[in-house]
Amino acid sequence: MRLMKYLALPKEMTPFEQRYLVRLNKIALIFFFLHIPALMAVAWVAGSGPLSALGLSLAVMVGPTIAYRTIRHPRSLSVVYGITAMMMGGLLVHFGQGPVQIEMHFYFFALLAMLCMFANPMVNLAAAVTVALHHLIVWLIVPRSVFNYEAEWWVVLVHAAFVVLETVAACYISREFFDNVIGLEKIVEARTATIREKQRDMRLILDNVETGLITVDLDGRMSSECSRVVEEWFGAPATGQKLAGWLGERDATFGEWLDLALESVKEGTLPADVALGQCPSRLIDKAKTYAVHYQLIVGADRAPEKILVIVTDITERLRKEAAERGQAELLQLFQHIMRDKAGFIEFLTEAEDLMRTLRGGVYDGVEHMKRIIHTLKGNCAIFGMRRVSEICHDLENAIAEEGLASGAAQMGALYDAWDLIRGDLEKMLGERQRSIEIDDADYESIIKAVLDGVDARIVTRMIQSWRLEPAGRRLARIEQQIRGLCERMGKGTVDVAIEPHDLRFNSEHFAPFWSAFIHVLRNAVDHGIEGREQRQQHGKPEQSLIKVSTQVEGEHLVVTVEDDGPGVDWEALRAKASELGVAASALDR
Repeated sequence: MRLMKYLALPKEMTPFEQRYLVRLNKIALIFFFLHIPALMAVAWVAGSGPLSALGLSLAVMVGPTIAYRTIRHPRSLSVVYGITAMMMGGLLVHFGQGPVQIEMHFYFFALLAMLCMFANPMVNLAAAVTVALHHLIVWLIVPRSVFNYEAEWWVVLVHAAFVVLETVAACYISREFFDNVIGLEKIVEARTATIREKQRDMRLILDNVETGLITVDLDGRMSSECSRVVEEWFGAPATGQKLAGWLGERDATFGEWLDLALESVKEGTLPADVALGQCPSRLIDKAKTYAVHYQLIVGADRAPEKILVIVTDITERLRKEAAERGQAELLQLFQHIMRDKAGFIEFLTEAEDLMRTLRGGVYDGVEHMKRIIHTLKGNCAIFGMRRVSEICHDLENAIAEEGLASGAAQMGALYDAWDLIRGDLEKMLGERQRSIEIDDADYESIIKAVLDGVDARIVTRMIQSWRLEPAGRRLARIEQQIRGLCERMGKGTVDVAIEPHDLRFNSEHFAPFWSAFIHVLRNAVDHGIEGREQRQQHGKPEQSLIKVSTQVEGEHLVVTVEDDGPGVDWEALRAKASELGVAASALDR
């Protein structure tokens, strides 16, 4: 079964094989007709009758000529030609009688070899059977037509053995010729089909992943294939278009930065992964935000060949994260309100005034605007409004780097963030923003005064004082601010001592002071808290101390902030003052 499968070709014929055999069969027929004059010439030389050669050769050509006209399958016609070739060989041996008749047998082997051009083992097999029957039958009937001597039967067997041997080799050559040359089209088709299947599978993957995948060469030019979602996001790229130019149409800054980074990757002045790390990682296209990652594709020699660009739509993720941060921020604000509602309302009132100043544009120049933004940033950070504080920080940087026009263009984000958080706070605070709250000590004091029959005017003054802010509450708030500053500035824990001395004061009158006071606290934390090793070297306790007190001196409220840090470096301060053009005498005041 395996032998027959090897000898018999597949039923399907490729267009190439069809064209090849049609042309070869036509050539073979002409080749056989050329045998007629050749055989007549051999017969004339050998004296074996040229006319007989003409008659027999024409008789032999009847079969292949009819087959050429009637058989449409080129392989079947080739088998007929295999038989015809051996019959022509038999005629050559017959008409070549004489001293070279044995040598004429070589033509059989030459023809067997030439038949390999049909790339069909069945042609070789048909020819071998024909020559074997020729030797056997003709040798029995007309021995002189085969050998020029009285040959024994074993001589015929020797000839047959050589024919069998060559036929085996010829069948192998024909099959190899078919599989690797004639059947090359099938191989190419099979491989092409495999490639197409892989491309189809890859296309299916690219069309069904939600991540954008793009490959670019080291010049930044995109390959022809990219995932479907990328085209949905940014439109189909032009052939050979550069990635930086394509994405730069959506985000110009991103495109410029990417172009410079890819140029660095190509130049190779830095390690490829380091240079690739300079590529921009976030693209903003209108209301959408995309994360962009880059991965080197290296060849067998580990040299960079291409870059895989991975684009992910993170708009929804950022929205959820922002919502979560907003909820966390509201929770923190709620905790501030529960801990010190009056202080929070005071902060809110002052912050609202600062925002009105910014919205109305009633500040006196850039420096005034920067002070307002800086104060708003610090106060919002203290009370947990991180989003507003971050926007203020970005505004400060924009104004410092690009001037007032750039900062003003970004004010909209600050106004939107403030309006959003202010709306949430209105719901939490309700109509009780101006309510009066008293602590247990004040409550007990007023009850005791009433029960003891204290003069009504004194009791009235005690009640009226509830509208004034207790210094203890204010200093407790300041203590929390100091601890919050220490945490954000990486100063660790600190001991805070407060001494309110049972004072009360008008919170609205002193609101601007307390707003600016946060900068004093920040400086105390930044410059007054030493590291533990430094404190140990100076024989100080490990924990730093900041002390805040209030007291009345004459007609003035005095607020004192003390720390046990290294103190003021006056020499450094004088050098800085000189650098800024401040007279040294000003430091002595």
